[in-house]
Amino acid sequence: MDNPQQPGVESDEGLVFHLEVSMGIYHLTAVRRFVAELMQSVVNDPALAARLAMATHELLENAVKYSTNTRRLVSLRVAAEHSHRVRVTVMNASTEELTAPLRVLLAQLNQAPNRDAKFREMIEQSLLRESGSGLGLARISAEAELDLSCELHQGILSVTAETAIGERP
Repeated sequence: MDNPQQPGVESDEGLVFHLEVSMGIYHLTAVRRFVAELMQSVVNDPALAARLAMATHELLENAVKYSTNTRRLVSLRVAAEHSHRVRVTVMNASTEELTAPLRVLLAQLNQAPNRDAKFREMIEQSLLRESGSGLGLARISAEAELDLSCELHQGILSVTAETAIGERP
C-alpha cells in the first residue's frame, strides 16, 4: 500500500493522513490527542508533536466556527514529508468575503519580526472586538512557531500550518 491518498499510509513522500468529518466542537479534543500521538510516532519529537496538535485544534475550531457549510463538514490533512517538512491543513467551505481578511492576517503574522510581540498586540486588540480576533491563528504563529498560509479554490478554504522537522525559527 503506497497510495499517498489513503489515510495513514506511508509513501515515498512520507506520511499522509486524511480525515473528513461533520465536525462538532466535542470532537476537537479527541482529534487533537490523535494528531499528537500520530505525529509523535512520525517526528519523534514530543514538543513538535504538541505544537502540531495545538495547531490542529485551533484550525479545526476555526473551521467549525466559520464554515459556510451548515453540516460543518471539514477535512483534516496531516503530512510529514521525507523532505523534512510537516504540515497540518484544514479545509472547509468558505467564501472570498471571509477569506480576504484571513489572507491579510496571515501575511501580518508570517511577516512579524517578533511573533510573540504580535500575539500580545493582538490579545490587547481583541479586548475591543466582539468576534474574529484571530487569536487562535496568532497562537499557532507565536506559540507553535508554525508558518501559516491559506488558499480558496472553488469554495473550499485550505488553511495550512507548517514547519521544517527539527528546526525552530
